Amino acid sequence: LTNQVKVKENNYNIEFNLNSKLESKIKKLFRRHRPDHGAIVIIENDTGNILAATDFTRKGRKFGRAMCFSNDHPAASIFKLITAADLIENTDVDSESKFQYRGRASTLYKYQLKDKVDRWTREQALAKAFSRSNNVIFAKAAINNSNSKSLVSMANKFKFNDQILEGVELEQSTLLAPTTQYELAELASGFNRGTIMSPVHGAVIGSIIANDGVYRRPSVISSIANENGRVLWLPSRETETVLKPESAKELQKMMELTVQSGTARRLYRQMKRSIRKNLDIGGKTGSLTGGKPFGKRDWLVVYAKPKTPGQGKGITVAVM
Repeated sequence: LTNQVKVKENNYNIEFNLNSKLESKIKKLFRRHRPDHGAIVIIENDTGNILAATDFTRKGRKFGRAMCFSNDHPAASIFKLITAADLIENTDVDSESKFQYRGRASTLYKYQLKDKVDRWTREQALAKAFSRSNNVIFAKAAINNSNSKSLVSMANKFKFNDQILEGVELEQSTLLAPTTQYELAELASGFNRGTIMSPVHGAVIGSIIANDGVYRRPSVISSIANENGRVLWLPSRETETVLKPESAKELQKMMELTVQSGTARRLYRQMKRSIRKNLDIGGKTGSLTGGKPFGKRDWLVVYAKPKTPGQGKGITVAVM
């Protein structure tokens, strides 16, 4: 996709990484399902290239891009990826560590954070709690094993409160550092409206895990050249290690469990068997009401990469 712009009598050709065929398929999906608002971003994990960034508004059946780059959306349980990364990387907790909880897994009341054991107490391993998006277990795991400083530091490694795009100004995804135990519980479980992010950032978070813990700075622009064809700008292709490879592998197992038997299992079961056979697919869902425009946000961040070695790291998709 190429655009020509004029600045002070000079013409410049901007080459984008966006794939027009891919975006046409996304528009077809939006026309079929007609959400009030929706955004889909696709990143190529090997390069950080943004292959698609398309949003939709049902009123007027309008397509655009602004919502993909806007940070006005509660991160919801997508933030459990950050909490899981902090627990696995910085504490003795692993995916098989077991935690007890009372009450509904989808709520977060102060009484649920107490270590009281009664006949209603149940137990779940962290991996299963992740796949079922158990707010209580993630809250208690953070309170009992981590702290505000460690969790915020991990969030910053995953590019919260940071500029992640080259060539395009992107609003930063932000969070507030918790000052109480309950605020830490809310942050760790994603059960708050103060942690906000863009769909682009959602895809970046998934791509870091798919890349075995390596962040590749995403770019929507592949080059800028003058009217004579001289290239004036190229993306830096900056990389940064966010997690140890073994920590990222643990997270991949938890994300794969989510699509196989957790909150994203319907997606997985609807796929063709040939796709499931040839791809490793892992994801995380989230749901919370808030943001601008106000409404319920449903998230899915999912990666798909070839099982055959040497065929690359595949893609990561963020759907909101």
